[in-house]
Amino acid sequence: MIISAVLAAVVVGGLVWLWLRGRDDAPQLRRRVYMAPVVAAPPAAGTPDSTIGSVDLQRRFLLSALGAAEAPEDALRVQRAVVDDVVAALSRADLSSRYTPRRPNLLPQLIQSVNDSTASSRSIARIIGSDAVLAATLLRIANSSLYRLQQQDVQSIERAVTLIGNDGIRQIISAALVQPVMESASGVDAEFARLLWEYTLRVSLAAADHARSVEREDGFAAQLAGLLLGLSSAMAMQAAADVLVKPPLRTREPGSLLEILERCTGPTAVRIAEHWKLSATIVQALKQVDAAAATGLARSLQVGQLAASAAMLHAQGLMSEADACAALASELPEHVATWLWKRMNQADGVQE
Repeated sequence: MIISAVLAAVVVGGLVWLWLRGRDDAPQLRRRVYMAPVVAAPPAAGTPDSTIGSVDLQRRFLLSALGAAEAPEDALRVQRAVVDDVVAALSRADLSSRYTPRRPNLLPQLIQSVNDSTASSRSIARIIGSDAVLAATLLRIANSSLYRLQQQDVQSIERAVTLIGNDGIRQIISAALVQPVMESASGVDAEFARLLWEYTLRVSLAAADHARSVEREDGFAAQLAGLLLGLSSAMAMQAAADVLVKPPLRTREPGSLLEILERCTGPTAVRIAEHWKLSATIVQALKQVDAAAATGLARSLQVGQLAASAAMLHAQGLMSEADACAALASELPEHVATWLWKRMNQADGVQE
Protein backbone atom coordinates (compact mmCIF):
# COMPACT_ATOMS: atom_id res chain seq x y z
CA MET A 1 0.00 0.00 0.00
CA ILE A 2 2.87 2.36 0.85
CA ILE A 3 4.42 1.88 -2.61
CA SER A 4 1.17 2.68 -4.39
CA ALA A 5 0.50 5.62 -2.10
CA VAL A 6 3.92 7.11 -2.74
CA LEU A 7 3.60 6.58 -6.49
CA ALA A 8 0.25 8.32 -6.51
CA ALA A 9 1.55 11.11 -4.30
CA VAL A 10 4.36 12.07 -6.61
CA VAL A 11 2.22 12.08 -9.73
CA VAL A 12 -0.90 13.61 -8.26
CA GLY A 13 0.61 17.07 -8.32
CA GLY A 14 1.14 16.73 -12.04
CA LEU A 15 -2.10 15.21 -13.30
CA VAL A 16 -5.60 16.25 -12.41
CA TRP A 17 -8.98 14.71 -12.89
CA LEU A 18 -11.29 17.58 -12.17
CA TRP A 19 -14.91 16.65 -12.31
CA LEU A 20 -17.00 18.38 -9.68
CA ARG A 21 -20.37 17.02 -8.64
CA GLY A 22 -23.34 19.02 -7.69
CA ARG A 23 -24.16 22.68 -7.81
CA ASP A 24 -24.83 25.04 -4.97
CA ASP A 25 -27.24 27.77 -6.02
CA ALA A 26 -27.69 29.32 -2.59
CA PRO A 27 -27.24 33.10 -2.84
CA GLN A 28 -25.24 33.45 0.36
CA LEU A 29 -21.90 32.05 1.46
CA ARG A 30 -22.11 28.45 2.63
CA ARG A 31 -20.37 28.01 5.96
CA ARG A 32 -17.85 25.21 5.79
CA VAL A 33 -17.71 23.42 9.11
CA TYR A 34 -14.59 21.34 8.84
CA MET A 35 -14.94 20.09 12.37
CA ALA A 36 -17.27 20.48 15.30
CA PRO A 37 -17.25 24.15 16.37
CA VAL A 38 -14.44 24.88 18.75
CA VAL A 39 -15.89 25.85 22.09
CA ALA A 40 -13.25 26.94 24.54
CA ALA A 41 -13.68 26.05 28.18
CA PRO A 42 -14.36 28.98 30.51
CA PRO A 43 -11.04 30.57 31.39
CA ALA A 44 -9.64 30.04 34.83
CA ALA A 45 -8.96 33.04 36.99
CA GLY A 46 -5.96 34.99 35.79
CA THR A 47 -5.92 33.43 32.34
CA PRO A 48 -6.65 35.21 29.03
CA ASP A 49 -10.31 35.30 28.05
CA SER A 50 -10.50 33.60 24.67
CA THR A 51 -13.48 34.39 22.46
CA ILE A 52 -12.12 32.46 19.51
CA GLY A 53 -13.89 29.27 20.50
CA SER A 54 -16.90 29.58 18.19
CA VAL A 55 -14.96 30.80 15.17
CA ASP A 56 -14.13 28.55 12.27
CA LEU A 57 -10.36 28.98 12.36
CA GLN A 58 -9.80 27.66 8.87
CA ARG A 59 -12.24 30.15 7.38
CA ARG A 60 -10.59 32.94 9.35
CA PHE A 61 -7.18 31.90 8.04
CA LEU A 62 -8.42 31.76 4.44
CA LEU A 63 -9.91 35.23 4.69
CA SER A 64 -6.67 36.60 6.11
CA ALA A 65 -4.68 34.93 3.32
CA LEU A 66 -7.08 36.46 0.79
CA GLY A 67 -6.44 39.90 2.23
CA ALA A 68 -9.78 40.23 4.01
CA ALA A 69 -8.83 39.55 7.60
CA GLU A 70 -10.92 42.42 8.95
CA ALA A 71 -13.92 42.05 6.64
CA PRO A 72 -17.14 41.02 8.39
CA GLU A 73 -18.65 37.93 6.81
CA ASP A 74 -21.97 39.62 6.08
CA ALA A 75 -20.11 42.19 3.98
CA LEU A 76 -18.46 39.61 1.72
CA ARG A 77 -19.83 39.72 -1.81
CA VAL A 78 -20.18 36.47 -3.73
CA GLN A 79 -20.22 36.75 -7.51
CA ARG A 80 -22.34 33.76 -8.37
CA ALA A 81 -21.39 33.88 -12.05
CA VAL A 82 -17.67 33.78 -11.18
CA VAL A 83 -18.13 30.81 -8.87
CA ASP A 84 -20.14 28.92 -11.49
CA ASP A 85 -17.59 29.71 -14.22
CA VAL A 86 -14.76 28.35 -12.07
CA VAL A 87 -16.69 25.16 -11.36
CA ALA A 88 -17.30 24.76 -15.09
CA ALA A 89 -13.62 25.41 -15.89
CA LEU A 90 -12.45 22.85 -13.36
CA SER A 91 -14.89 20.33 -14.81
CA ARG A 92 -13.29 20.38 -18.25
CA ALA A 93 -10.68 17.62 -18.51
CA ASP A 94 -8.99 19.35 -21.45
CA LEU A 95 -7.76 22.07 -19.07
CA SER A 96 -5.81 19.61 -16.90
CA SER A 97 -2.52 20.61 -18.55
CA ARG A 98 -3.03 24.18 -17.32
CA TYR A 99 -2.53 22.98 -13.76
CA THR A 100 0.13 20.32 -14.39
CA PRO A 101 3.45 20.74 -12.51
CA ARG A 102 6.74 19.39 -13.74
CA ARG A 103 7.34 15.69 -13.18
CA PRO A 104 10.88 14.30 -12.71
CA ASN A 105 12.01 12.01 -15.50
CA LEU A 106 13.59 9.56 -13.05
CA LEU A 107 10.44 9.13 -10.99
CA PRO A 108 10.05 5.32 -11.31
CA GLN A 109 13.66 4.70 -10.32
CA LEU A 110 13.37 7.14 -7.43
CA ILE A 111 10.25 5.50 -6.03
CA GLN A 112 11.78 2.05 -6.26
CA SER A 113 14.90 3.15 -4.38
CA VAL A 114 13.07 5.05 -1.66
CA ASN A 115 10.91 1.99 -0.92
CA ASP A 116 13.87 -0.40 -0.99
CA SER A 117 14.98 -0.99 2.59
CA THR A 118 18.40 -2.08 1.36
CA ALA A 119 19.02 1.06 -0.72
CA SER A 120 21.81 3.27 0.62
CA SER A 121 21.42 6.98 1.27
CA ARG A 122 24.09 7.55 -1.38
CA SER A 123 22.12 5.74 -4.08
CA ILE A 124 18.92 7.61 -3.22
CA ALA A 125 20.79 10.92 -3.14
CA ARG A 126 22.33 10.17 -6.54
CA ILE A 127 18.89 9.71 -8.11
CA ILE A 128 17.47 12.86 -6.51
CA GLY A 129 20.58 14.81 -7.49
CA SER A 130 19.99 13.91 -11.14
CA ASP A 131 17.05 16.33 -11.12
CA ALA A 132 18.36 19.75 -10.14
CA VAL A 133 14.96 21.32 -9.49
CA LEU A 134 13.76 18.43 -7.34
CA ALA A 135 17.06 18.40 -5.42
CA ALA A 136 16.88 22.13 -4.70
CA THR A 137 13.25 21.93 -3.61
CA LEU A 138 13.88 18.91 -1.40
CA LEU A 139 16.78 20.63 0.36
CA ARG A 140 14.67 23.73 0.84
CA ILE A 141 11.93 21.76 2.56
CA ALA A 142 14.40 19.64 4.56
CA ASN A 143 15.87 22.87 5.96
CA SER A 144 12.50 24.40 6.77
CA SER A 145 11.56 24.90 10.40
CA LEU A 146 9.09 22.01 10.29
CA TYR A 147 11.63 19.41 9.15
CA ARG A 148 14.93 20.76 10.45
CA LEU A 149 16.69 18.30 12.79
CA GLN A 150 19.81 20.31 13.55
CA GLN A 151 20.96 23.91 13.95
CA GLN A 152 22.89 24.15 10.68
CA ASP A 153 21.43 23.80 7.20
CA VAL A 154 21.74 20.46 5.45
CA GLN A 155 23.87 21.11 2.39
CA SER A 156 23.68 17.80 0.56
CA ILE A 157 20.94 15.38 -0.43
CA GLU A 158 22.91 12.43 0.96
CA ARG A 159 23.14 14.13 4.36
CA ALA A 160 19.40 14.88 4.24
CA VAL A 161 18.59 11.23 3.49
CA THR A 162 20.86 10.10 6.33
CA LEU A 163 19.40 12.51 8.88
CA ILE A 164 15.75 12.26 7.98
CA GLY A 165 15.57 8.59 6.99
CA ASN A 166 13.57 6.94 4.23
CA ASP A 167 10.17 7.65 5.82
CA GLY A 168 10.98 11.33 6.15
CA ILE A 169 12.37 11.49 2.62
CA ARG A 170 9.16 9.91 1.28
CA GLN A 171 7.18 12.68 2.93
CA ILE A 172 9.49 15.42 1.68
CA ILE A 173 9.50 14.05 -1.87
CA SER A 174 5.71 14.14 -1.89
CA ALA A 175 5.73 17.74 -0.65
CA ALA A 176 8.51 18.75 -3.05
CA LEU A 177 6.62 17.46 -6.06
CA VAL A 178 3.39 19.31 -5.28
CA GLN A 179 5.10 22.56 -4.25
CA PRO A 180 5.67 23.90 -7.80
CA VAL A 181 1.97 23.98 -8.65
CA MET A 182 1.11 25.40 -5.22
CA GLU A 183 3.58 28.27 -5.57
CA SER A 184 3.08 28.99 -9.27
CA ALA A 185 0.69 31.91 -8.72
CA SER A 186 1.81 35.44 -9.56
CA GLY A 187 0.58 38.95 -8.96
CA VAL A 188 -2.06 39.49 -6.34
CA ASP A 189 -2.41 35.73 -5.69
CA ALA A 190 1.29 35.16 -5.02
CA GLU A 191 1.01 35.98 -1.33
CA PHE A 192 -1.98 33.67 -0.95
CA ALA A 193 -0.01 30.87 -2.63
CA ARG A 194 2.89 31.38 -0.23
CA LEU A 195 0.62 31.28 2.81
CA LEU A 196 -1.30 28.30 1.47
CA TRP A 197 1.94 26.36 1.02
CA GLU A 198 3.03 27.05 4.61
CA TYR A 199 -0.44 26.15 5.86
CA THR A 200 -0.53 22.91 3.82
CA LEU A 201 2.84 21.77 5.16
CA ARG A 202 1.58 22.31 8.68
CA VAL A 203 -1.72 20.53 8.02
CA SER A 204 0.05 17.50 6.55
CA LEU A 205 2.61 17.24 9.34
CA ALA A 206 0.13 17.76 12.17
CA ALA A 207 -2.27 15.25 10.61
CA ALA A 208 0.55 12.71 10.22
CA ASP A 209 1.70 13.16 13.83
CA HIS A 210 -1.84 12.88 15.17
CA ALA A 211 -2.62 9.84 13.02
CA ARG A 212 0.46 7.96 14.21
CA SER A 213 0.35 8.98 17.86
CA VAL A 214 -3.36 9.24 18.66
CA GLU A 215 -5.44 7.46 16.03
CA ARG A 216 -2.87 4.67 15.47
CA GLU A 217 -3.33 5.14 11.73
CA ASP A 218 -0.89 5.39 8.81
CA GLY A 219 0.90 8.71 9.23
CA PHE A 220 2.03 8.84 5.63
CA ALA A 221 -1.56 8.40 4.41
CA ALA A 222 -2.64 11.32 6.60
CA GLN A 223 0.24 13.43 5.31
CA LEU A 224 -0.64 12.65 1.71
CA ALA A 225 -4.32 13.48 2.27
CA GLY A 226 -3.32 16.82 3.78
CA LEU A 227 -1.16 17.61 0.77
CA LEU A 228 -4.04 16.73 -1.55
CA LEU A 229 -6.30 19.23 0.19
CA GLY A 230 -3.71 21.98 -0.22
CA LEU A 231 -3.06 21.05 -3.83
CA SER A 232 -6.78 21.16 -4.59
CA SER A 233 -7.04 24.64 -3.06
CA ALA A 234 -4.18 25.85 -5.22
CA MET A 235 -5.81 24.47 -8.36
CA ALA A 236 -9.10 26.15 -7.48
CA MET A 237 -7.33 29.49 -7.10
CA GLN A 238 -5.56 29.06 -10.44
CA ALA A 239 -8.87 28.34 -12.12
CA ALA A 240 -10.38 31.44 -10.48
CA ALA A 241 -7.50 33.59 -11.74
CA ASP A 242 -8.05 32.30 -15.28
CA VAL A 243 -11.77 33.07 -15.12
CA LEU A 244 -11.28 36.60 -13.78
CA VAL A 245 -9.02 37.73 -16.63
CA LYS A 246 -11.44 36.60 -19.33
CA PRO A 247 -14.18 38.88 -20.70
CA PRO A 248 -16.24 40.16 -19.14
CA LEU A 249 -13.58 41.32 -16.69
CA ARG A 250 -14.68 41.02 -13.08
CA THR A 251 -13.09 42.17 -9.87
CA ARG A 252 -11.31 39.90 -7.43
CA GLU A 253 -13.73 39.50 -4.54
CA PRO A 254 -12.52 37.65 -1.41
CA GLY A 255 -16.07 36.42 -0.83
CA SER A 256 -16.18 34.75 -4.23
CA LEU A 257 -12.74 33.19 -3.77
CA LEU A 258 -13.69 31.89 -0.33
CA GLU A 259 -16.83 30.32 -1.77
CA ILE A 260 -14.76 28.70 -4.54
CA LEU A 261 -12.24 27.28 -2.06
CA GLU A 262 -14.93 25.92 0.23
CA ARG A 263 -16.97 24.49 -2.61
CA CYS A 264 -14.19 22.96 -4.69
CA THR A 265 -11.30 21.92 -2.43
CA GLY A 266 -12.73 18.83 -0.74
CA PRO A 267 -14.55 17.32 -3.73
CA THR A 268 -11.55 17.89 -5.99
CA ALA A 269 -9.22 16.17 -3.52
CA VAL A 270 -11.59 13.19 -3.34
CA ARG A 271 -11.79 12.86 -7.10
CA ILE A 272 -8.02 13.07 -7.51
CA ALA A 273 -7.56 10.36 -4.90
CA GLU A 274 -10.18 8.15 -6.56
CA HIS A 275 -8.86 8.67 -10.07
CA TRP A 276 -5.33 7.71 -9.08
CA LYS A 277 -6.53 4.76 -7.05
CA LEU A 278 -5.18 5.82 -3.70
CA SER A 279 -6.15 3.62 -0.80
CA ALA A 280 -9.79 3.48 0.20
CA THR A 281 -8.72 4.77 3.62
CA ILE A 282 -7.40 8.02 2.12
CA VAL A 283 -10.46 8.48 -0.08
CA GLN A 284 -12.80 7.91 2.85
CA ALA A 285 -10.86 10.34 5.04
CA LEU A 286 -11.15 13.07 2.40
CA LYS A 287 -14.87 12.40 2.06
CA GLN A 288 -15.35 12.71 5.82
CA VAL A 289 -13.11 15.72 6.44
CA ASP A 290 -16.17 17.95 6.94
CA ALA A 291 -18.02 15.50 9.18
CA ALA A 292 -18.89 16.63 12.71
CA ALA A 293 -18.03 13.27 14.28
CA ALA A 294 -15.13 12.11 12.13
CA THR A 295 -12.79 9.34 13.27
CA GLY A 296 -9.47 7.87 12.15
CA LEU A 297 -7.63 9.68 9.37
CA ALA A 298 -10.48 12.15 8.84
CA ARG A 299 -10.23 13.20 12.47
CA SER A 300 -6.46 13.62 12.06
CA LEU A 301 -7.05 15.85 9.02
CA GLN A 302 -9.45 17.98 11.07
CA VAL A 303 -6.91 18.26 13.86
CA GLY A 304 -4.25 19.17 11.29
CA GLN A 305 -6.47 21.94 9.89
CA LEU A 306 -7.21 23.28 13.36
CA ALA A 307 -3.57 23.28 14.46
CA ALA A 308 -2.32 24.75 11.18
CA SER A 309 -4.98 27.48 11.13
CA ALA A 310 -4.18 28.51 14.70
CA ALA A 311 -0.44 28.52 13.97
CA MET A 312 -0.82 30.59 10.81
CA LEU A 313 -3.11 33.14 12.45
CA HIS A 314 -0.67 33.44 15.33
CA ALA A 315 2.26 33.87 12.93
CA GLN A 316 0.33 36.65 11.16
CA GLY A 317 -0.30 38.46 14.43
CA LEU A 318 -4.05 37.83 14.20
CA MET A 319 -4.35 35.48 17.16
CA SER A 320 -2.61 35.40 20.52
CA GLU A 321 -0.76 32.31 21.64
CA ALA A 322 -3.14 31.99 24.58
CA ASP A 323 -6.19 31.97 22.30
CA ALA A 324 -4.57 29.54 19.88
CA CYS A 325 -3.67 27.12 22.66
CA ALA A 326 -7.17 27.46 24.12
CA ALA A 327 -8.71 26.54 20.77
CA LEU A 328 -6.50 23.44 20.55
CA ALA A 329 -7.05 22.45 24.17
CA SER A 330 -10.83 22.66 23.76
CA GLU A 331 -10.73 19.94 21.11
CA LEU A 332 -7.79 17.81 22.24
CA PRO A 333 -6.32 16.34 25.41
CA GLU A 334 -4.00 18.88 27.00
CA HIS A 335 -0.80 16.93 26.36
CA VAL A 336 -1.73 16.42 22.69
CA ALA A 337 -2.57 20.11 22.26
CA THR A 338 0.77 21.05 23.84
CA TRP A 339 2.99 18.93 21.61
CA LEU A 340 1.03 19.81 18.48
CA TRP A 341 1.42 23.52 19.22
CA LYS A 342 5.16 23.04 19.70
CA ARG A 343 5.31 21.06 16.46
CA MET A 344 3.54 23.84 14.58
CA ASN A 345 5.78 26.53 16.04
CA GLN A 346 9.29 25.11 15.97
CA ALA A 347 10.34 28.44 14.43
CA ASP A 348 8.66 31.64 13.36
CA GLY A 349 7.63 30.12 10.06
CA VAL A 350 8.53 27.86 7.18
CA GLN A 351 11.74 29.07 5.65
CA GLU A 352 11.81 30.23 2.05
